[in-house]
Amino acid sequence: MDQVEALARRGTESNGTDRDGVVKRVIEDLKDLGGQSGVEGGATRLVTAHTALSTHLHHQTRLLQSLAYPLFSPLVAPPDEEFVDDLIPLLLTLSDSMPRPTAAAFQSLTQLHTLTADLVQTLNYLSDTLHMSRQTTTTATRRLRSARELVAEMKREEEMREEGELFLSRGNWGERLGRRECADVCGDVVGGFEEVCNGWRERLLAQAEIGTAA
Repeated sequence: MDQVEALARRGTESNGTDRDGVVKRVIEDLKDLGGQSGVEGGATRLVTAHTALSTHLHHQTRLLQSLAYPLFSPLVAPPDEEFVDDLIPLLLTLSDSMPRPTAAAFQSLTQLHTLTADLVQTLNYLSDTLHMSRQTTTTATRRLRSARELVAEMKREEEMREEGELFLSRGNWGERLGRRECADVCGDVVGGFEEVCNGWRERLLAQAEIGTAA
């Protein structure tokens, strides 16, 4: 029952933690994304833009390295102070003029990734809970089947007992046993057998006497 209650609380997302409402938040954020084609197109354009920007920055870095190589090469004479004074403002202007990617899209993707990870974890927990609930249900079903078979066996024994009691009451076996009717019948049978045996004995003795006299 504790597992069932935990599953119910997990389904309603009322655990009292900061992960409550993960499914609802993910659904609302997915609704704000628009159609699938728009999301795929926007993601493709974003990837293309970042790739182009990274390629441009890579080329500019290589160009800056090529331009700065003569300045730091030990084979080249160091620049004079007037050249350095002219170069420093250019470097500062270049640093300010360099484009920087916006972080809004990255933050949105990071938030979506976090919500998706929480959703996956919640679904995994639900899957494990459902698996445990399925095992518990299987065990309960097996025990219920055993109990049903035991009850059916007890019912058959009760019916056989009632049938035996009915047979005894119909045959009036209680009074018969009280009167020792079986003993009387057995006595009659044994007495008849003794009479037959005595008759055979008398015949055999008579035949023996006749044989002796002859």
